[in-house]
Amino acid sequence: MATVARRREPSLLLGAAGFCSNMSWQVVLPILPLHLAHLGFDVSQVGLVVGLFSLTMGVVELQAGVIAAAVGRRTALLGALAAHAVCLGVAGLGHARWLVAAAFAAAGATRGVLVPPLHATVADSAPAERRGRAFGVFWLCTSLASLAGPALGGFVASHAGDGAPFAVAALFSLAAIPLLAARGVPRRAAGGAPAVDFAAFLGSPSVVRLGVSMLLCYSLAGIWTTFLPLYAARQGISVVTIGWIFAIQGGAYALMQVPTGRLAALEHGRWLTVAGIAVMTGTVLAVPLIHGASLLADGALFGMAFGIMPVTFAMQFTQRVTPDLYTAALSVYNSAIDLGLFAGPLLGAAVAAAASTVAAPFLLALPVGVAAVAIVRRVPSRVAQPWPEQASP
Repeated sequence: MATVARRREPSLLLGAAGFCSNMSWQVVLPILPLHLAHLGFDVSQVGLVVGLFSLTMGVVELQAGVIAAAVGRRTALLGALAAHAVCLGVAGLGHARWLVAAAFAAAGATRGVLVPPLHATVADSAPAERRGRAFGVFWLCTSLASLAGPALGGFVASHAGDGAPFAVAALFSLAAIPLLAARGVPRRAAGGAPAVDFAAFLGSPSVVRLGVSMLLCYSLAGIWTTFLPLYAARQGISVVTIGWIFAIQGGAYALMQVPTGRLAALEHGRWLTVAGIAVMTGTVLAVPLIHGASLLADGALFGMAFGIMPVTFAMQFTQRVTPDLYTAALSVYNSAIDLGLFAGPLLGAAVAAAASTVAAPFLLALPVGVAAVAIVRRVPSRVAQPWPEQASP
């Protein structure tokens, strides 16, 4: 029994740290547009500030391995959490628009430093045969924050104003620090490969294909989250029902984490990934064809399919590198996510403007989804040796 407890403790501590880290953003997520509007930002400026967060996060994530190499993974994690709390505080208390915009850009950068080494620590916490389960437990905990965070943020804002959730979010960021400190994160530099070697890793055909397929997959998610509320509202669906669509989606996403972690051991989840992308594509394409309560079922299907992605893609990235390079590999993984979440809404907005209808962006799911499936199918399910050995002459 003691042995089982020792095995579970690292996963639980990392899961709790992931929950707090995700809460530090999810609490402010539903309040952010309102807060920016109250400060005088117009609709296009709100979109720019929100997009800037994802863009800076995605760009900095590519350098997360270099940063962890320079200061150590432990320092990178704990320092990023503290800096993220400061940025949230400034964003919530600031009144000058330039200051608030800069704080959000900096908050994205701090999360870019934080997330890859946190995921690398999860990968380090279990041997290869148990890594899928470790990621499943971790993303179960973080996805629960996607349910609790928006509800808490809305409650706090309704009682204390739209600046108050930022203070709560900052406290969650600080709360993750002792959890990671107790976990004993290794101080060694994870991802400290020379720049030329890391460039060779980025240039590997399988890594390029994985990164592009992830970017396309998360572009689908960006289209869904950005344009579904607008489409539903124009169909006369209430805000409460729209909230339930996303709540059901989030619940389905959370429920998929543990079973996906167990199934991902089969071909490292490649065919599971293909199935998930196919279902995501179908649910996004279906949005203009369905109405009312049917969108609730569509949201559940989207959440189940989307819930497959984090574990399976992380498994495919980490199997291609040695443990010392988990941070470098997962920096590519996380950057592809955030650049996809930036590209999807941007492309969808251009199509919506050109077609003069909010239903047009959903049609992008067909070419984007087909391309993602075609690319991920060309990724080898296994590698003979993890990089950098396979990169040697």
